[in-house]
Amino acid sequence: MRDSVRVCALAAALAGCLGAQAPAGGRGAPAGGRGGRGGGGLLAQAGSADKHIVDEEAAQRGQKIYAAECITCHGASARGAQNGPDLVRSVVVLRDRYGDQIGAVLKKNHPAQTRKPATYTAAEIEDLSHFIHLKLNDTLRTSPLFHAQNVLTGDAKAGEVYFNGEGKCNQCHSATGDLKGVGAKYDPVDMQQKFLFPKPAFGRGGRGAKQVMVTVTPPSGPAITGVLDKLDDFNVSLRDKDGEYHGFARTPQTKVVVDDPFKAHIDLLERISDKNMHDATAYLESLK
Repeated sequence: MRDSVRVCALAAALAGCLGAQAPAGGRGAPAGGRGGRGGGGLLAQAGSADKHIVDEEAAQRGQKIYAAECITCHGASARGAQNGPDLVRSVVVLRDRYGDQIGAVLKKNHPAQTRKPATYTAAEIEDLSHFIHLKLNDTLRTSPLFHAQNVLTGDAKAGEVYFNGEGKCNQCHSATGDLKGVGAKYDPVDMQQKFLFPKPAFGRGGRGAKQVMVTVTPPSGPAITGVLDKLDDFNVSLRDKDGEYHGFARTPQTKVVVDDPFKAHIDLLERISDKNMHDATAYLESLK
C-alpha cells in the first residue's frame, strides 16, 4: 500500500513538471505546419511551460529512429538498460518541448548505434522527441491507451463484515445513511480512491463539507480555531470562521491541536490488506 501511495505521488509530481496547459489548437497539428516544421505548428505556439502534445504520426517515425539509434542503451520502453539511463525520469526529457532539449544533448557528441550526432536533422530530432514523450506518457498512465484494471475482485459479503468489524467503518458511516446509493454514484476505481484517500475541502468549503480544523494557542493571547491552511515543523496557519488568515511560528510554547475528520482513513492505510481493500470496494459497489 505504501509503495502504491509513493507511486501515485511520484506520478502526480512528474505530471506537474510537464505543465498544465496545452498549446493552442488542441491535440492535433494546426493548419500551416506540424510540430516545429515550417515555423507555424505546435512548437511555434507552445511556451516553455506548456505540456508537450504528442503527434502520433511523428511518434511512429521517431520510433524507427529510436530503434535504430537508442534502444540498445535506453531500452525498448525508454526506461533504461545496462548501458544507458532511464529517459522517463530524465530531467532533460521532462523539460523538453518538441526536441529543444533532447536535440541539444544529441548534438553534443551523444553516442548512437549507427550514426554521428551531427547527422540528425531538426525533423528527426522532433520525431524522436514525440516518441520519447509518448513513452513518458505511457509510463505515467496518461496515455489514451491506458485503462484502469478491474478492481471488483473482492467478496462483497466479506467486505460487509470488514466494514462493520475490523475496519470500524460503521463507527462513522452507514450503509443506509450517508453511503446509501454510493455504488451507483461512483465508478469502482473512483470509489476505492475516495475511501482510501479522502480529500478535505479547500478553503472554507461548502455547507456540510468536512474540513481539517486546528486550534492554536500562542504563548500570549487567546486560542484561535479555524480551517487548517498549512502545518509543518516550523509554522502553522489557518483561516478563522470569517475567512481571516492567521499564521504562527511553532515554538515550544505554542500549543497546536488538529481535528482531522479523515484521521481514521489515514490510520486505515497502516493496517488494511489488499484483500480487505478489494472486499470493501466490492461491498461499497453493491450499495445501490
